[in-house]
Amino acid sequence: MKNFLENYDLLFAMTILTAIAILIKCICAIVYQVLLRDAEQIGSTKNKWMRAMHTKFEACYKLRLPIHNPSCFVKHYMEQYHFMGFSLKTLENTDIFCGLIVAGGTLLGIMCGTYYELPSRWIFIHSMTLAFFLLFLVISEIIFQVRHKRNFLHIRLVNYFENTLQGKLEKQYLHPEENKAYQNSYFEKEEDGTKTEEAKETEEEGDTDDSFDDITIEQEEAYASTISPDMQELIDSLLEESKINKELDKKKDKLKAAVTNEKYRLVEEIMKEYL
Repeated sequence: MKNFLENYDLLFAMTILTAIAILIKCICAIVYQVLLRDAEQIGSTKNKWMRAMHTKFEACYKLRLPIHNPSCFVKHYMEQYHFMGFSLKTLENTDIFCGLIVAGGTLLGIMCGTYYELPSRWIFIHSMTLAFFLLFLVISEIIFQVRHKRNFLHIRLVNYFENTLQGKLEKQYLHPEENKAYQNSYFEKEEDGTKTEEAKETEEEGDTDDSFDDITIEQEEAYASTISPDMQELIDSLLEESKINKELDKKKDKLKAAVTNEKYRLVEEIMKEYL
């Protein structure tokens, strides 16, 4: 034991342990960064863990079992996340475990060194090394910000499940009748407005046609005796052409109305399918 302490083997072991702890912190930071990137697009992510969480959340609402606390749901799934067979929560606390082991081992070594009457220089080196190791562990947490990234990931997941997905699933599976009634009332208002505009246009066109017919009849009666047969035939042909043009305009208006109604019907089907 004395040779182990005199050769600074304890110091070497503590150095390796601290380096491993810092490396694990770095790996945790990378994992959390990847999860944060995937959390920005949960609906289309390829991350199996997030897809499983999304599927489980949606399945609960399909079974009409609403989730009243999405924060606990997300927290439960985050605690189940494992990397290389270890819980990510355990890996991110490696600095705490390493700090306790390094502090306990170094203090025990200093006590043994005092017992074996090792020089004070040896005790001073181990004491300063312990302080540096603990300082490095604190700096690694400040640089990698593992716990901050974990909290930010939790907030981002809760925001998606609580403010985006939950409301959509409640309308789709818990209150389908209310959602359908709202859609129907919305489209009925749109169709009523369209029909009212079309009726107004038709009335205006009818009034114009009647006035035009009255004028033409009066003109025919006034000038029937003075117009030659050729001129009368030309006027009749022009009147017939104007009537044909009016009929074509009416057919065009009816076609436009039919196209508009078909568009509303397609929009209603799309909303029923995706909402």
